[in-house]
Amino acid sequence: MPKVSVIITAYNCEKTINKCIESVVNQSMQDFEIIVVNDGSTDNTSEILKKYQNHPKITIIEHENQGLSLSRNKAMKIAKGKYFWFVDADDWIDKEALQ
Repeated sequence: MPKVSVIITAYNCEKTINKCIESVVNQSMQDFEIIVVNDGSTDNTSEILKKYQNHPKITIIEHENQGLSLSRNKAMKIAKGKYFWFVDADDWIDKEALQ
């Protein structure tokens, strides 16, 4: 069981989602999982997320637009971490943030 579940909700964030995910993947602490919920994006967000679909720490959920709260709730239902950390798709975190 991972210590932290990092939940990222994505909606039309093709310009920032890659930097966001990479900032989480490259954490100094490795005891985490990442759940990305694509909330019905109409840009290229889905295409960008496909490159992460086989990453061992990342789970991708695709669904029709339901809003931030419902997307986070969907992710929390499958999260395995003891703690949750919500990161917006247009943000990135410091390499030591989860430490």
